[in-house]
Amino acid sequence: MWCLRSVLVIFLVNLVLTTVVMAEEPIKVSDVHQQLAQRHLEAGHPFWAVRSYRQALESGSDDPNIHRNLSQVLYDLGFVDQAIDELQLALAHAPEEDFLHMEMGIFCLAAGRLPEAHRQFSRVLELNPGFSYGYYYLGEVLYRLGDYSLASMALVMAKELGLPGFDLERKLVALGWQLPQTPWQYEEHIYHLRRITLATLSQAREVMQRLEDGELFEELAREFSTGSEAQSGGYVGSISLASMPEDFARELAGRPCFSAPIMLKAADGYHIVQRIAPFDAAFWQQKVKQDKQQRQTQMAVHEQEQQQSAKHFLLLSGVFRNHDYADQRVARLLKLGMKSYLQERGDGDHRRYEVIVGHFDSYAEADRAGKTIKEAGLDYYIRQQEQK
Repeated sequence: MWCLRSVLVIFLVNLVLTTVVMAEEPIKVSDVHQQLAQRHLEAGHPFWAVRSYRQALESGSDDPNIHRNLSQVLYDLGFVDQAIDELQLALAHAPEEDFLHMEMGIFCLAAGRLPEAHRQFSRVLELNPGFSYGYYYLGEVLYRLGDYSLASMALVMAKELGLPGFDLERKLVALGWQLPQTPWQYEEHIYHLRRITLATLSQAREVMQRLEDGELFEELAREFSTGSEAQSGGYVGSISLASMPEDFARELAGRPCFSAPIMLKAADGYHIVQRIAPFDAAFWQQKVKQDKQQRQTQMAVHEQEQQQSAKHFLLLSGVFRNHDYADQRVARLLKLGMKSYLQERGDGDHRRYEVIVGHFDSYAEADRAGKTIKEAGLDYYIRQQEQK
């Protein structure tokens, strides 16, 4: 059976090549091999498809689509490193597109190449800050790199764009991590917009209803938008109010980032428009640094105050190896109104970080405070101090 299939494939190739010679407008040999590759895939023979794609490239073609298609087949077969090599060639010869970097990021994540995956997903968001899956996957990479603060920012951005991100949120919450409120900044006069262009009012109303029901803006844009923004999931870039039509500027002026989409009437139909925020990795790094410095200053003040007091019962909420995790626990306690700080014990492999909730005159006072943080989902225990 295998020999018969091989003979049939060779016969088809020869037949097509003969047709190429006889045709008035010669068909490229690479096109023949591409068509054969597609036939192999449709017949459920991916290894034969790989061979045909490689023959298409060996025939002299350097079409980025061949490299991309070959990378997809190799990835599906489990040859992730080879898939990455082929997709790199596609990126080198194709116009820069967000979806190509997205695919490369997923391949690198699957291969465990986390720094490169981080770079690829960041590039996706630089090109298209409306790509919710780009934020989610970036958050997954940052989580695996142990950068929980940045991972939580990426998750919030994905959620603001409409992607829930339940699994990543579950993992961060299990670590005791709190999601930041607004991990973005923007210029007041610059509007980063995404849009869905529709021909009729009934279509616009249907899409608005589907958005209210929780469907992703970017997926509806790709499916329904008749404008050039459809391929990018609706993202049209940044624009100033002065550059917009007057009626658009009047409706959009002052709207905050990630406010609900609005429907606008235009000469070519109807536009569903939403203002979003740009991707700003430098701002994220600055925000993490500032938050950490503020907490360190607060903790230093609290520790000094407690050392000067004569209170005898110490309320704690855990002892940890990881400094950042302990620091995040302190941040949660400070928001609960506790004068919390970190106390370092030991050194080297034996270094630990005690999360001090506060000092109290009596066990009863310490226990009441402990029950308060217990209601917020945090454990506690009380330790009696020796009087000085």
